[in-house]
Amino acid sequence: MTGKQENSGRCYFCQGPLKKGKTTIPRVLPDDTVVVVKRVPAEICIQCHEPYLYGETIDKITAMVDQIKPFRAEVLVVSYNEDLPDRSEASPNVVGIEPR
Repeated sequence: MTGKQENSGRCYFCQGPLKKGKTTIPRVLPDDTVVVVKRVPAEICIQCHEPYLYGETIDKITAMVDQIKPFRAEVLVVSYNEDLPDRSEASPNVVGIEPR
């Protein structure tokens, strides 16, 4: 799950070819809450399946995670929303969880 380098079209680790797809990204917060972000756009290595995320995508994931930090849960599963224009308008798809 590393940033793509110089748009080479090859995996940094195994040199396999990359193709566009969707991946799942886990994050562990300081309070040990696990956040799983599903359907994240990425370029994925065909050989070793290492996902490469774009900076804009990482910014949106960070905004989503920042907004769900106040929710009480051990594990939260959210879907990536490609329509989010920037960090200030990010909103996770969380239903039925009360903030702390």
